[in-house]
Amino acid sequence: MTRDQHAVLATALAGGLARPPSAPGPAGQAQSLGSGAVGAALLHVERAASGLVSWDTVHAWFTTIAGDAISAGPGASLYHGAPAVAFAMHGAAGPAGRYQRALASLDASVAAITRRRLDQAHARIDRKDRPALAEFDLINGLTGLGACLLRRDPGGGLIRQVLTYLVRLTEPLTSDGLPGWWTSQAPTGNRPANRPGGHGNFGMAHVVSAELQCLSGCT
Repeated sequence: MTRDQHAVLATALAGGLARPPSAPGPAGQAQSLGSGAVGAALLHVERAASGLVSWDTVHAWFTTIAGDAISAGPGASLYHGAPAVAFAMHGAAGPAGRYQRALASLDASVAAITRRRLDQAHARIDRKDRPALAEFDLINGLTGLGACLLRRDPGGGLIRQVLTYLVRLTEPLTSDGLPGWWTSQAPTGNRPANRPGGHGNFGMAHVVSAELQCLSGCT
């Protein structure tokens, strides 16, 4: 496909998401970056910033998101809940300074989530237990929270704490020499039956690749 054909296709797909659905989806779906209103809002943020749609379209999607209780619990991540909403809304703020009150509240939630997850991660390392993928990966873990902080507060102390953790994650836990991000889980997140020694995941959303993306954002 040519560039113009890609543009036509993208416009058609975005047009199908021009308005939020009239009926609410499953509980919590609105705040999903991968499959909910947050992802649609982020799409329209980029299109509005390019002058392709009105900011009213963006606001309609954020209004839908605000109709749900924004999660700051154990499942909150770059792809769900307060960090996901903050990541998308940051792009909508722009020079006009939109959504500052909402962003301040989201920032406080993201900071609390990140500190809690850091405390848990360091305690796990001190016990010399192998990590779960969800502790550190881009989709669910601290690398994703770091990506949100790089966008919202790139010079702050909390992103430095996340980077310190990511560096610590590269250090072997035991004398076996395996890096600290080596996990006992399978790529699916379950305990593997055919990988008794665990595995290292090199996908762009996981382990070293995701860590390097976060670390390179600070260089």
